[in-house]
Amino acid sequence: MTELGGGRAGAAENSADRWIPDNPDGSGWAPVDWKAAIRGSRYHYRHGEPLAEARALRPPYYRVVTRLESAALEPHENSYYVPCDRLAEFIAEMSLLGGVEAIWHVEPCFAPPPESNVAAIEIRSRN
Repeated sequence: MTELGGGRAGAAENSADRWIPDNPDGSGWAPVDWKAAIRGSRYHYRHGEPLAEARALRPPYYRVVTRLESAALEPHENSYYVPCDRLAEFIAEMSLLGGVEAIWHVEPCFAPPPESNVAAIEIRSRN
């Protein structure tokens, strides 16, 4: 990947300040250079769709599975069904308040089980 004008990904104000992608389709690999558990690895990037189109392409919900390891309880997994627009907020909250409950994996969900009550709560929050 080549960089012009000392650019910062996502902070460019003009085209001379943007990353030049590795591939003609606008995709490529870049090093993870911020402080993270995966520092030194690389992430894949690509040009995205306009925001409205990108939002429409997401699944309506995500299933976030966590794993709880505790001396007081036997190990188990919990599944949370989260509306797509609330995923970032949920992950931030879980990261800060999860305690011994760690995020295990996240997967798309097109129809949460009725027992989750997530669809009913989402409808009430819109009104």
